[in-house]
Amino acid sequence: MKQFTYILIAALGALFINLPETRAVEFGESPTLAKRVAEGKLPPVNDRLPTTPMIVTPNDKIGVYGGTWQMAQRSQRDQALLIRNIGYEPLLRWTPQWTSTIPNVALSFQPSSDATEFFFRLRPGMRWSDGAPFTAKDIIFWYEDILLNPAFPNAVPEWLTAGGNAVKIDEVDENTVAFRFSTPYGLFPTALARPEGVEPVSYPAHFLKPLLPKYNQNADAEARALGFDGWKERFVSVFGNPGTIDDPSRWLNPDVPTLNAWVLTGVYGTDDPLIAKRNPYYWKIDPTGRQLPYIDEVSFTLVPSKSAAGDAAIAGKVNMQERHVSTRADEVLSANENLQPFTLIESDMNTLTLSLNLNDKDPVLRNIFQDKNFRIALSHAIDRDDIIARFVPEALPHQAAPRPESPLYHTVLARQYIHYDPALAADYIARTGLRHKDEDGFLLRPDGKRLSFTIDTEGADRFAILDAVIQYWRELGIDVRARNLPREEFVSLRELNDHQASAWGGDGGLDAMVIPINYLPMSPDSSWFATGWANWYVNPESPDAITPPETVQRQLALYNQLKETANAQKQTQLMRDILDISVDQFYVMGIALPPNRKGVVAKNFHNVPKVIPAAWSYATPAPTNPSQYYIEPN
Repeated sequence: MKQFTYILIAALGALFINLPETRAVEFGESPTLAKRVAEGKLPPVNDRLPTTPMIVTPNDKIGVYGGTWQMAQRSQRDQALLIRNIGYEPLLRWTPQWTSTIPNVALSFQPSSDATEFFFRLRPGMRWSDGAPFTAKDIIFWYEDILLNPAFPNAVPEWLTAGGNAVKIDEVDENTVAFRFSTPYGLFPTALARPEGVEPVSYPAHFLKPLLPKYNQNADAEARALGFDGWKERFVSVFGNPGTIDDPSRWLNPDVPTLNAWVLTGVYGTDDPLIAKRNPYYWKIDPTGRQLPYIDEVSFTLVPSKSAAGDAAIAGKVNMQERHVSTRADEVLSANENLQPFTLIESDMNTLTLSLNLNDKDPVLRNIFQDKNFRIALSHAIDRDDIIARFVPEALPHQAAPRPESPLYHTVLARQYIHYDPALAADYIARTGLRHKDEDGFLLRPDGKRLSFTIDTEGADRFAILDAVIQYWRELGIDVRARNLPREEFVSLRELNDHQASAWGGDGGLDAMVIPINYLPMSPDSSWFATGWANWYVNPESPDAITPPETVQRQLALYNQLKETANAQKQTQLMRDILDISVDQFYVMGIALPPNRKGVVAKNFHNVPKVIPAAWSYATPAPTNPSQYYIEPN
């Protein structure tokens, strides 16, 4: 590998300095890219990197170039695996330890003293994966032409609003943008570091403008000629629905330029394996000046289930992975001697959360669900010790509440109504006024119909636990059915409020303040226990909004205060107040507190931390900078 010298720009801590556009730097690059440069197919590495590339300190040691990172991906709606491993490059990112946010795509950022304005200085000379410049104009394009486009009415997510108003974004200069909110938004940097935070830097204007009538008067005709109903349908097919980072369509077009370390070369759900190759314009380097990533490509073997992902790992088709594989990690490690474990610090607060839809479209069922006595009865009817012994032996009984390791741990929320007591459960049912039964022993609703509902989940592991739960509820006299739905159908039903009950994971264990979806109805996409109330919180004028009770409105007002303040102590106190109301409301019940898990990594696969936080809001393992992982040649 060629020798090189480089000069790093000093005083990077100063904000918004006029960075020089010339430099005396010679960077290193992978042999595969060097070959393309020599063949005249690619500009020299110095011309591909920004003026101030991000320096990534390897977790263990400086790596070598080459190799393939192998993972197993579910063949349907598993975009999360792509987001977590090759799709997380927001303006700000989490530190590897999940202790704070730091600049990422942004070279630096500065909040105003009242937390209403946030200025982001971009990296001059940064480029998309096709070589086109990435500038403030790309973010403004996203804001003006996507976020505010009437054709995309749901493009503004909750995390980009404050005081009920959407963010306003201005271009200060070619490499500086300002995000402005109508009220203080102290949580904005935290929200921006979540996976959803990639939205502002995911829309390459030069690539997407020709799809919009504003920039191409023939956009609609061209779309119809290709078989689409119009330009909007074509846009969505190319890039997915704006505002939904996990829309499968976003991963169906490998031609869309990105800022990621690896760029897909095939179509998710179709190509097997799905291959992502190194981005020649990736903007991060190691401390010696060599362009990252070290690994040449990432290969995703498509599998039909989580269990099949474990089989793939046993068969040697995985050399580093935590998602899906962790549930069978011990078995995988025992069967494949080339793999070793790393620890995942569990963030989820539950192995299975159970939520009734308090906004069910059936008014009789809705009234029953909204009676807290009914929810308490369901909770006392579950023998959690039995379920834990059968499915999660190392877990502990736990409601839907922050984990004990969290500073927001709430003893009452975690332990209330948790004991198995069929007699007490029956007593709470009696308090609801549901006393009459049919000839089969099932309770009758006030309108004389049998009390029955369907609770949905996704995934064989969740369904096995859920099936055990509903047997206890049937013994209580409730005709409950469980469904294991494909991920796409499961999510779609909840987006339409066409569900009766849900069984899912437990976000908000260590990150209760970051992702409080189970503690108050603040997200129509995730607070499935009351999607109508959540729609009201986001937009009271929405046709899908349902006005919540006064107590719930008070809780949502507290959350607005929490979002506004930048004072950490005040944030904590406000979140405690929110949890106090959650105790009284008892929206969601849980089964068990999941223990820490294991990921698997090949013995020749390096720079993976021995301990990694495990959470969607952390985007495990992305904040550890996978671009610095490397594979030692055999």
